[in-house]
Amino acid sequence: MTQQHQNTRTLFVEDIAIDRGDKPVLEHVSFSLAPGALLWVIGDNGIGKTSLLKCIAGFIKPRTGRVLWGDENLHDTPAGSIAYQGHIDANKPMLSVAENLKFWHKLYASTGDITDAIERVGLSEQTRLAAGRLSAGQSRRLSLARLYLKRAPLWILDEPTAAMDERGRDIIKTLMTHHLDNQGSVILASHTKPIRMGKNTRVLSLNQGR
Repeated sequence: MTQQHQNTRTLFVEDIAIDRGDKPVLEHVSFSLAPGALLWVIGDNGIGKTSLLKCIAGFIKPRTGRVLWGDENLHDTPAGSIAYQGHIDANKPMLSVAENLKFWHKLYASTGDITDAIERVGLSEQTRLAAGRLSAGQSRRLSLARLYLKRAPLWILDEPTAAMDERGRDIIKTLMTHHLDNQGSVILASHTKPIRMGKNTRVLSLNQGR
C-alpha cells in the first residue's frame, strides 16, 4: 500500500472537554498518537466516543483544549491529512460503486487506483451496481474504499465493523494493518474487544470520565 503523503506527524489531543447541547459529555481527555500507532476508544453507549472522534476530525469544536496534528491546530485549519468514517456511509445511492469512487477520486485529487480499491474491499462483482442496492455491509465496504482512495495518514473510524460479516471484518483488519505498517495512524471507536494490530496498539477508556 503506497501512502499519498509520508506520515511524520504525531497527533496531540490536549485536555479536551466537549459539550452536547448544554450538557458536558467529556472532560480532560488527553493523549498522543504517533505514526504507525492504533488507538482503540472504548466506553459505554452515549458516553461520548462519537463526539470525541468528530472533535478530532474537526467537525465539533471543544469547549476547552485543542487538537494538534503536528503543529497544526485542526480547529483553525482544515486537515486534508485526515480521513473520517462515521455511522453514515455517505455513498450516493443512485450512482454505481465505480461511479461513487470516481466522484471521490476526483474530489480528493487521488493518485490511487479505483479498480484496486474495489478489489481490496471485495466489491468486484458489484462494480456496476447502484450503491442504493448494496447490503448494509457492502455499503460499509464502499465507504472503506473511499477512505482508502483518500490516502490520508490519519484514519478516524467510528464503529467500522457495524453490519459487517466475518469477511467484511477481515477486510477492515487487512486495510488497517497495511495502513499501520506504512506509518499511518488509526483512531477507532468500537464495541468489539480491542485486538493488537501493528507495532503500537493502545486503548482509551472513556468510562468514568477516563
